[in-house]
Parts: sequence; C-alpha cells; structure tokens
Amino acid sequence: MHVVFPVVPFADVGRPAMGVGLLIAEARAAGHSAEAIYFNVDLAARVGLAPYQRIASNFPPNLLIGEWIFADDVFGAEIAAPEEYLADILLPYLGEDPELVETMAEIRRIRSDYLDACVAEIMACKPDVVGFSTVFHQTCACLGMARRLKALPNPPVVVFGGANCEGEMGLQMIRSFEWIDYVCSGESDLSFPRLLDRLAGRAEDAPVPGVLERGATQTPARSAAIMAMDSLPYPDFDDYFARLAGSDLAGLFDGHLVFETSRGCWWGAKHHCTFCGLNGDTMAFRSKSPERAFDEIVWLADRHKSSRVGCVDNILDMKYVKTLFPRLAEADLKLDMFFEVKANLRRDQLQALKAGGVSQIQPGIESFSDDVLKLMEKGCTGFQNIQLLRWCAEIGIEVSWNLLAGFPREDPDDYAAMARLFPRLTHLDPPCACGMLRLDRFSPFHTRAEELGIRRMRPARAYFYVYPLGRRELARLAYFFDHDYEDDRDPNAYVAPVQAEVGKWKAARFAQEAAPPRLDAHFDAEGVTIHDSRPAATAPRHELRGLAALVYALCDSTATVAGLAQATGRPVEEIDAVLASLDRAGLIARADTRAVALAVFRERPDSLWQERHAVSESTFA
Repeated sequence: MHVVFPVVPFADVGRPAMGVGLLIAEARAAGHSAEAIYFNVDLAARVGLAPYQRIASNFPPNLLIGEWIFADDVFGAEIAAPEEYLADILLPYLGEDPELVETMAEIRRIRSDYLDACVAEIMACKPDVVGFSTVFHQTCACLGMARRLKALPNPPVVVFGGANCEGEMGLQMIRSFEWIDYVCSGESDLSFPRLLDRLAGRAEDAPVPGVLERGATQTPARSAAIMAMDSLPYPDFDDYFARLAGSDLAGLFDGHLVFETSRGCWWGAKHHCTFCGLNGDTMAFRSKSPERAFDEIVWLADRHKSSRVGCVDNILDMKYVKTLFPRLAEADLKLDMFFEVKANLRRDQLQALKAGGVSQIQPGIESFSDDVLKLMEKGCTGFQNIQLLRWCAEIGIEVSWNLLAGFPREDPDDYAAMARLFPRLTHLDPPCACGMLRLDRFSPFHTRAEELGIRRMRPARAYFYVYPLGRRELARLAYFFDHDYEDDRDPNAYVAPVQAEVGKWKAARFAQEAAPPRLDAHFDAEGVTIHDSRPAATAPRHELRGLAALVYALCDSTATVAGLAQATGRPVEEIDAVLASLDRAGLIARADTRAVALAVFRERPDSLWQERHAVSESTFA
C-alpha cells in the first residue's frame, strides 16, 4: 500500500508534524510506502508567513478561525453567513482587526483553487490510502480535500486520525462526514500499520482496536498504547525540509526540529491539573531511555543540520536531569532546545538543563496565588514560580508561560494581590498571555464539571458557525466548551486589573526605545548592592550590609521568618524588621511568614561570605 499524508493548514509551518513523521516511518517498517506533502507550507508562502502564522498560533483555538476559513467550502449554505461569524465570534473576542479579516478573506478567495491543486498533487502520487492527521483547527481543510478525493473515480481510502479524533469525537466524525472511510482513535503507532496490512490483504479481515469503520455505531476497543518507547522508530521529516527548501519561504527562516522522549504525564497520573485536556487516551507516563533519547537527538540534528530542537513532551522526565543532560553537555552539540517542565525545578536542575543545551522552557506557572494553584492541582506555589523566573534570568533560560484566570471558587482578592505584585516583576520574563479558563474535553473540568463548580457546559459557540450539526452531535464532536459558574460569577471584572498590569509588564519588557528593566543583585566583600531600573523602583540603588545582606542572600529560595531566625541566630523580631524594610523597597515578595528575593543574583555568595555578614551590623540604604 502507498500512503500519502497531507499536512494541511493551519499546522505550524515552523516545524514538521511529529505524528506524521512517526507514521511514515512506521508504515515503511511494516512494508508499505509512505510520504508526506506539506501543503501548509504552500499556503503560508502564498499569503505570507506572518499572516499565516498569526492564524496558526496567535489566537485562541476555541475561536476555530482556521476551521471557519474552510468550512463553507465543505458545507456551503448549510452554515451561517460569514458576516454572522465575524460579528458574533471574532469581534467580541478580538475587537477590530482589519489585518486578520483581510487575511481570512484572501484565503477564502483562493481556497477552492488551493484545495483543487492539493488534491491533484495527492492523486499524482497514486495513493492507495490518504491519511489525514487533524489537530486543533485542521479538520475542515482535511474535509475539503477528502470530499474532493471521494468525488473522483476509484478514489483512495481516506483515513482520519489525530487529537481531534480521540474517543467519541472520532465516532462522531465518521458518522457525520461521509467522505471518511476509517478513523484511528488514540495512539496509532500499532493500529495504523495493522489497518494498512488489512487493506492490503495481508491480515485477517477483522476489526482493528482503535480503528472506527464507516457504519460504526460505537467506539471500538482502545488502541494499544506504546509502553516500550525505545521501540518507536526515528521520525521521518525529509519531506518537510524538502518542501520548505523548495518554497518561497526558503531563506526566510530555518524550520526547527521536533522530537519526542515521553508520552503521558507523570504529574497528571497523580494529580490531573483541572484545566488540562491533554492525554485523553491515557495519562500513563512512558519515556525513552536516556541512551535512546540522546541518540535520536544527535541523529535528527545531524541529518537535518538544525540546531533548534523542540521537545513535544507534556513534561520533562526528571531522570534526564542526571542522565541525558550531562551527556548532551559533554557532547557540546551547540543545540538550542525547548522542553516543557514542572515549575518547581531547583536551581541546580535548571543549570543542568542549560549546560545540556536547553535555552527555553515552558513551565506550568499559570498563577502566583497559592489558592488558585491548588484549585488547578498544580503542585507548586506562587513563590516557587517567582524563584523559577529569577533563576532562569540568572542562568540564561528563556521562560515561555501563560497566566490563567477564571477558575470556579477562586477568590477575587487573590487577583488584587497579583495586580499589586506584578509591577515588582517587570525585570523577569512576562507571560505570553493572560487568558480566562478554557474548558477542554478530557480535562477534570469537563469530566467532573458539576463537582468542580461548572454549570451549563455546551460546545463553544464557534462550532455552531462551522459545522451544520445539531447540539448533541456537536457536543460529541467538540473539543472546546463554553460554560457558566455555579454562582453565576463574571470573573472579567476582577481579572481586568491583572490583565492591565500584564500589559504594562510586557510593554516595559519589550519597549523599543529603552533597555528592559533590571533588578540585579551584586555580592562583594561589603555586602549586596542592588541596581533597580524597574518602572516601580523605589530607588535606583540599594546597599545591604550585615544581617540585611545575609537575609537577602538566604531569600534566594523561599524562606520563612522562623527559618531565617534559626539560620542567622537572630531574634524573630529582628528578622521581621529586616524583611519589612526589604518589602517596602520592593526587593522581595512577602506573604504571611514567607519571603522570596526578587533580584537576579549576578554572583553567588559563598559560605565564608555568609559567615562574615552573620556577625556584622545590619544596615539598609
């Protein structure tokens, strides 16, 4: 069997598709031929890289912008007129955005010819099977191609898979859209090659676990999850890099690599974050051996001559801190790697990541309120999140993170406290966005809605402008949902001041006309000198001596008044007075009996320094 995998809009053009790369390798290992066609690269080259990537990456996915652009090519007059979507969905969320509207209009003008050309290229490859992987807003572009394929004489077999096909979503997909022959639900590493064998007559004609067939009335037995991660092949990304090199995008940017070292989430297996809808098939954490992970990273980087490498894992396997990263550091591969991590990493662990080539992380910060973090089941504190941002600034790791708000039963006072805190953090990496709770399928807020304070859950409004289906069908097809709160609260009012402070934070951090704010602590024989250029600075320079300097050094990680008193041998009252002075100067964050330093330490005080200042007179200037 020959398989063609179209990679459709609005997949990110900056990197290859991980799932498709694996399926190509797995199909070939099973004795079939396979290739990918990166049609997303073609569209980005046609409308412009920046406009394309805005739609692909810059807007809330529950607006379904990418789906709507292709929807009436598939469904025609069965869905609402374009003006209604723009007025009811886009304007309330985004306000006036003429650049976005023009890009959408341009793609809608060319989409029919574009899809026709895509199908012609697919058929020129003489496929037996066309495999569509749909994630987030790719379904309608896939359906547009599938409809055209099935209108041809002797059409190929059409198979859908990907995150949009998990569970009952896949069942509704094959029920609602007659152009789909099979749907692979869940991990398809084993089920898809078995389906190919069956279609080729090389296996018995029996249902394949995880594969839905046209006419199916219920979700099939789940596909087997890969437990031995080292058994997976290396992904094949050759078609992506070839397409990029031959396009008008060549030279504008170099595509970066992706790799996978684990599946599932070890934290989620113990405490499922209440807003997280990832790992719908199974949360069980499985990872590759450090040796296999190292070999795969080296092989991919060498084959594609790329130093930018992004890990698609949900969470870092902590054993890699002492196994994989020291080996990467020793190899000195000059990589710029990205990992998702838990936010409570220690400083020495961050140093190990940096030495191994990690230049960017995405930690699950989400909030600086301990109470809100508990509602999320995050397993960390607000002060730990501050520590992480400071240590990353010191070590040289960029932090990509989001602020989330609008959780049931949260206290508005926590947001007032965050609004007061944020002017003190403008020297650190700001959040990419400050968004309200989005209710995703498979999250505890979806599966335990009533228990967690959610009421009147229904498919996100945008679905009604994209698919000509009834409410029940949409409830089975949707991944994103709208909701109300048990107390009918409107969190926008108390979150607005926080969003305003985030805007100021980002404006200060990324101002073109001025250097970004700094809050730097320098340690010398005299004590600590802190230079402060934040907009909220109380003075441009602070001199800490004796006990004040020692206390500040000990607040590198979260400290308590009692702990500081014990460490310094000074009375609690004296420690409390020092912390009060540091707090008034905006140099620490303080809550109850806890405190954490805010300045980035540009040197590290040693034990002799600490001993000297423990017996010195405390001064603060």
